[in-house]
Amino acid sequence: MADQVNFADCYVLTNQRTYIFILSFLNHFLPEREAFASEYEVPQHADHPEHVFKASEDLITYLENNPKEVHAIYWGNKEISTVRAGMCLFTSDGQVIVGLTSESYYPETYLEDDCLQQIKEFCNSSIGLIEYDTPAAKDTAEFLLRVKKANA
Repeated sequence: MADQVNFADCYVLTNQRTYIFILSFLNHFLPEREAFASEYEVPQHADHPEHVFKASEDLITYLENNPKEVHAIYWGNKEISTVRAGMCLFTSDGQVIVGLTSESYYPETYLEDDCLQQIKEFCNSSIGLIEYDTPAAKDTAEFLLRVKKANA
């Protein structure tokens, strides 16, 4: 087994873009979490945003009601765990890519394999992948291409 800890991002696509589902996902995998941002602008990274939210929960409600809005939200895990962070990547087609950053002893992949399987089961989805040192997919089409490539 390798000694150095690396990180792997485990992503799953789901159409469950609801406040209840997202909070359930976060409470299940990151019950003790801390948002990486102190405020959230819409559109994301806009110089002159239309909306500014102080809490990720308020943004999630907005994104549920605006299914074409694109946004990425990240949280850190405050607990000592092999799961270090979580993310929800809201896409322009009403989907959401949920993910967790897991410790990895690559080329041994048992930690991230288990993490991905747990997310798939939670989301009741078979569409997922593990990535290393790669920026997150920007939309569903790009994500599906990456999944297809990973499974080729």
